[in-house]
Parts: sequence; structure tokens; C-alpha cells
Amino acid sequence: MIGLKVMSLTMLELKAIKSITAQICGLLSLSLLPLTAFGISFTNTDVQTIIDNDSRPFSGRILINDNQQTYVDYQAGDGIVKDSRFIIDSISKTITATLVLRAVEQQKLTLHDDITDYLNIVTEHPVTVAQLLNHTAGILPPKPASLNTRSQFIPASQFSYSNYGYKLLGDILSQRYHMPYSDLVNQFAKQYKLDISADVGEITAMYANQPHLVPGFMEQQQQRVLLDELTIDDSFIAFGAMQASSQGIAAFIAGLQQQRFLSSASVKAMSTASANRPHRWGELGYGYGLQISQQAELLEYSHSGYLPGYISLMLYYPQVQLSVVILENTSWDLDNMERVFGLHDKIRQAIRNRLKTDE
Repeated sequence: MIGLKVMSLTMLELKAIKSITAQICGLLSLSLLPLTAFGISFTNTDVQTIIDNDSRPFSGRILINDNQQTYVDYQAGDGIVKDSRFIIDSISKTITATLVLRAVEQQKLTLHDDITDYLNIVTEHPVTVAQLLNHTAGILPPKPASLNTRSQFIPASQFSYSNYGYKLLGDILSQRYHMPYSDLVNQFAKQYKLDISADVGEITAMYANQPHLVPGFMEQQQQRVLLDELTIDDSFIAFGAMQASSQGIAAFIAGLQQQRFLSSASVKAMSTASANRPHRWGELGYGYGLQISQQAELLEYSHSGYLPGYISLMLYYPQVQLSVVILENTSWDLDNMERVFGLHDKIRQAIRNRLKTDE
């Protein structure tokens, strides 16, 4: 009976069925086949062209790779080599968020716990661990000699980016594991063989004692000046002062994607927007230590950072399993934000354009 019905169809109807079937098969093959099979047409030459046309020089490392190959492995600047380490600024927050979610899996705490269960502070409103992670706590540091923190707003009602909130997450982890937070980070890096570390002390001593750490420079009155006054402690580590090579950050991104550090449920929670962040790229979602963009139907996870002496950016495109790491050892004058971040933005946009074209 089925054969009789097919034979009764007109040639026009048969052509229509074949066309629809071909489209469905094509869509299924694209959804099942990683786009990395097509690669990305982006090279060191493309990066050099963007840098040459930018308004400022570049000193640092750029690494762009996927699970199959490296497309860009670029470095420039005095003393910059393949295994150079940089202070990674607020990318540290993504690592701190990862360690918080590991603590949840190990039943050291829950995302819904009130932070005063672990910290000797007084909050104006109840604040949860999750609200610190996605910057919706609205919590401000207490005044000297006080335990009373201040509030910008009722928690969960707004987004307000907070270094202090991540400092508190480091304090909570230190309390739960009974060790300095820097030791916890170093244990994590050692366990997974990541070229990432948490080192405390004076920056000049680090330059002297850590040959892989490249010195940081600041732009002051249009001059590049050595960063020689900075103290890094455990609190600083949690939100902005971890060290890593470009390979270390790329391996960390891959480890998250491969669920080496966390369960699939925790990775999903981390990479699901639970807040909205106003940003120069447009409004972004913010999960737990990760920015999330779905602009132009291209899913992107990211974090960036800026501290005296260093600027950083990491991007990850799960559709093609492509990671982008940019680490610089110069912090440019914040009076001109386009000059500071424009180079990173141009590289990001060029990659996004290529991904959409190659797709």
C-alpha cells in the first residue's frame, strides 16, 4: 500500500519531498558534526594585520586553538616567550567560580547558603553564595573596624560587578577547606597539570624569583612605566591576581568543556545566564564567573580583566570548541577605553566574522 501511494504522487510532489529530505539531512549532519571539522581561517598574519592597524602596540601572547589544532600562536614584546606567565586579572574569577562549584559537589557548601554561615560579617539583607557568583549580591565592604557590610540594593534585584564579592568567595573556600585560598588554587592547578598558580607577596620579589612571570608595565603620561608597587595577598588572588601562561588558560577552558573539573550539571549552572550585564559588546548574560553572549546566534563564553600592569581576555565558542586567549603585560591609560580594549575587541570581532562565514 505504501508503494502504491508513492507511485501515485506527481513528479512535482516527488521533487518537493526529495528537497525537504535533503534539507533535513543537511541540518542533522550539521548538528551532529562538530564545526571544528571545517576549521577556521585565522592565522598569525591576520593577528599581525590587526595589531599593525591599531592605535597602540602589543606586548604579550595570543593563542587560538580548538580540540584539533592551533591556528594562532603569536607573541611580541621584550622577554615574551611561549611559556611566559602573566597576572590574569579577572579571569581569576572564573577559576574561583570553578572552585566554588567543586566545593558544592564535595558538599562543603550549597549555592543557596547564606554567606554569614561562613563569614564573620553582618549583612543588611540575606546574601547567598550564588548571588556573589553572579554579581547580584549588591554587597559593599564594611567600613574600617566594623563587621557591618553595606548594600547597594536588595540582593538579586540588579547586577553590579564586584571584586569584593569574589574576595568573599575566596574567604568562604578558605574557611571550608581550612587552608589559605592560594594553597587551594595551587592544589587544583597541580592536580590537573595546569600552568596556573596563586602566588602572594610583593610584585618586585615575584619578578626576581619567578623567571616565567613577565614584568607588568603601566601607561603614565604616555610613557610605559614598570609596575613595581603591588602587594598580592589571598584576597587579591580570588578576584584578580592569579598567574598563568596562555597555554594554562587554554587548558583550563578545555578542562571545563570536557567536564574534567566539574560535573555536567555544574558546568551547565556555571554557563547559564542568571543575570544580565551591561557591556561594551552589548548586554551579556552572566552565569557563575562567565559572561554569555548569543548575539548573531553565535554562542560565546568569555571573561576579561584589567589590573595595573596587565590586561587579559579569554573567549570560548562551544559550537566549534574554539578557545581564544589574549594576555598582555601593559595596562593602557583608562582615559581612553577604546584604546585600552579596542585591540581585543577587533580580534574578537574578526574571529566572530570568520566563524559565521566558515559556518
